[in-house]
Amino acid sequence: MPSLSIKDLRRHIRRQRSTLAKAAQQQLSQQAVQHLSVHRIFRAARNIALYLPVRGEADPRALLKFARSTQRFFLPVLSLSRDSKLIFVEWCPKTRFCKNRFNIPEPLLAKRRILSPRQLDLVIMPLVAFDHYGSRLGMGGGFYDRSFAAKRYLQQAQPFLLGFAYPLQHVERLERQTWDVPLDASCTAQGLSFY
Repeated sequence: MPSLSIKDLRRHIRRQRSTLAKAAQQQLSQQAVQHLSVHRIFRAARNIALYLPVRGEADPRALLKFARSTQRFFLPVLSLSRDSKLIFVEWCPKTRFCKNRFNIPEPLLAKRRILSPRQLDLVIMPLVAFDHYGSRLGMGGGFYDRSFAAKRYLQQAQPFLLGFAYPLQHVERLERQTWDVPLDASCTAQGLSFY
């Protein structure tokens, strides 16, 4: 494939992703969940952030079936402050949702159930594309990069950032910007890759 601009690459991968039949999306997501559910990265994590898939994204929600009683799950919520970061709200059967400005469902805020990004052990992240160097191409809002910038500046190990995707989202190389926070690993139907 010839070199594409970031905008064109985003459009190309999203188009490829959208051509996957629902059954294929479910099968590939389930295979990725199987790989992650037995790995120590997931088994040892206590506070885990994941996401609700939109627009054909790989679906990590089946991980809940493999959860241990000590594990808690959180969903990202766009911060109401001007810093455009994410906060994470605990997800449970009673969680109520509303749609954010991008028309994506997110939990209603409940102060006692909020964690900052640094309090998470494992963050399962959506993405548009990724490479084998740990670079991640998101939707372009920079919310995850701003939220986990301390990992880049302070060389923090926590939380562990894991991209969750279909194999077709893997590209040879992404140009990493100075503000990009790299992934620690990625997970697809083919297994886990560490960077």
